[in-house]
Amino acid sequence: MVYVRAAMVALICALLVGPVAAQEQAFGITLTLRPGYAGAYRMGEWFPVTVEVANDGRDLRGVLEWSFPGAQSQPVFRRAIDLPRGSRKRVTLEVFAQGFARNGMVRLIENGNVVIEQSIGIEAIEMDRFLVVVLGSDPTLLTSLNAMSVSGASGTVVRHVSPEDLPPHPLLLRGVNAIFIHDVDTAALSVDQRAALRNWVHLGGQLVVGGGINGERTAAGLADILPVEIMRTVEQGDLSLLEQITGSPPTPLTGPLLAVRPRPGTDALPPAAPLIYRRSLGSGVVTFSAFDLALLRGWAAEPDLWSRVLRPLPLFIPGFDARVNQINLMQDALRIPAIQLPSATALTAFLIAYILVVGPMNYLALRRLRRLEWAWVTIPVTVIVFTAGVFLVGFGLRGGQTQLFQVAIVQSSEGEAQGATTAYLALFSPIRGSYTLRFPVDHLVSETRGFDDFTARPIIATGDDNGVTVPDLLIDVASVRTLIVEAPTPPPVQVQSTVRFDGDEPLGEVRNVGSLALEQAIVVHRGRFQPLGDLAPGARAAFDFNGSYGSFPFGVSIGDDRAFNRRQILFRLFNTSTRVAPLSGRSPLDDQGVYVIGWGRSAALPVEMNGWTAAQEGLTLFVIRLRTT
Repeated sequence: MVYVRAAMVALICALLVGPVAAQEQAFGITLTLRPGYAGAYRMGEWFPVTVEVANDGRDLRGVLEWSFPGAQSQPVFRRAIDLPRGSRKRVTLEVFAQGFARNGMVRLIENGNVVIEQSIGIEAIEMDRFLVVVLGSDPTLLTSLNAMSVSGASGTVVRHVSPEDLPPHPLLLRGVNAIFIHDVDTAALSVDQRAALRNWVHLGGQLVVGGGINGERTAAGLADILPVEIMRTVEQGDLSLLEQITGSPPTPLTGPLLAVRPRPGTDALPPAAPLIYRRSLGSGVVTFSAFDLALLRGWAAEPDLWSRVLRPLPLFIPGFDARVNQINLMQDALRIPAIQLPSATALTAFLIAYILVVGPMNYLALRRLRRLEWAWVTIPVTVIVFTAGVFLVGFGLRGGQTQLFQVAIVQSSEGEAQGATTAYLALFSPIRGSYTLRFPVDHLVSETRGFDDFTARPIIATGDDNGVTVPDLLIDVASVRTLIVEAPTPPPVQVQSTVRFDGDEPLGEVRNVGSLALEQAIVVHRGRFQPLGDLAPGARAAFDFNGSYGSFPFGVSIGDDRAFNRRQILFRLFNTSTRVAPLSGRSPLDDQGVYVIGWGRSAALPVEMNGWTAAQEGLTLFVIRLRTT
């Protein structure tokens, strides 16, 4: 009876979501769509759209385009595709929705003509709901978690995804709060998929891996991040001890348990006879259950158990507010003299000089020459000279050339080879012109407004196997357009630390073991900070929160660059009153974490402009979570 009820719940959920895969054929082309996470997506976050294309017609070369029908303000996304006759291809489009959308559409376009198009229903997951993805083949597993209560969330949504649809890009997983893996050979996942899971956890994701009889197979590809070492033996065990975690009435639960050895820093639940092991990894958490997750199917306390195991982790997503609310970090942070208005004093002096030359000086000069009738010529000439002078001076002040500015935020964890970079690119043009920008593979490109570009044509970035192109970016005279580029990247700054806690207060030492200097560095913990100063390569500095500290970010006293206001950047990113990111009622930094935040005087991401590597004036903010266990 329990299994029948679970199956009915899963069927009802599937009917409510609508079809998560759609197929249509035309002109020998067949499209099969699988958007998001079994049809669900997080508003404002990147999500994958898997498109399988079969071509039984003529050779075709074109682009796949994803859009949101009926939503004029929503972005459009494209990917180039080459389809020889008889080919079968699987393509992932990286997309996001700025707001609520019920439908998405994929078009195959050749030379501007639509060859085939297909619409599909999608379900928006609000920013304050907790999204759980179950990776496996059992469509009824953990459906009870739809009733799970998580602190800070208005509800929970559970979706089931097959291993082949797990995106190989960590930023396509940032809209997911927790991933459960059950009875999946993780060693068969691609290298990119496993790397994406690892990086996603470091950025604040929560991964739960199930054990039991097939636990060794499930753990095989993720052994380096698990909180335990697998011992390869299985014994029958008592699962009723889980009631110590939930506080529920005794229930006779038994099943096979996979023997494991916990790693240092691992929490064991319940402490006396562990069945669940949990360890922090960067800003996220990895959990391993010694039992098969399916053994709890039908147990009334299953939602209560996982609500106590999972944590309401804050998420630091530097590009979210820009994508959703068009909040432009560059609006307050960037200072370009070329787009600033002249001072009132300069304008007043110019007007006085103009009036004196056109009026009294012109009259006195002509009277001295006894040629007052020449005023019909001298006045227009004076006006033309002043007008030309204003134009030449203004053009000279604008610099006469295009300028590209970059403010990047690099997130990483101590000792990790991979992080994530969010870069704001502001392109200034002294004249009206179009530019073509190109970025490497796996870079996600969008646009935010905020200067004077609200009437400009929205960008449509086109991806291919070699990178991402933004063609014909039109910029008006003396105007700025701002793009957001997000990508998983190796962090250019590496640190080593020794951190211990005196009660609740951290103290220790930080050393710069990279090749780049870390300027105006600070240590941040629970909304407080201590300055470390500049850390050159090889330099080290101590900190102790038992001593004096300041309020972060408001109390940070920091010097600015010629083009960038560093304090405004900190305020925009870390002021909790302005955040709208998912589950954003807390600080974007975890109160349990200790962070090093510092600056670098260079751009973090490369850009090609009109076929050449673009020179950029850059500033990079590094946010590094230190190891505390």
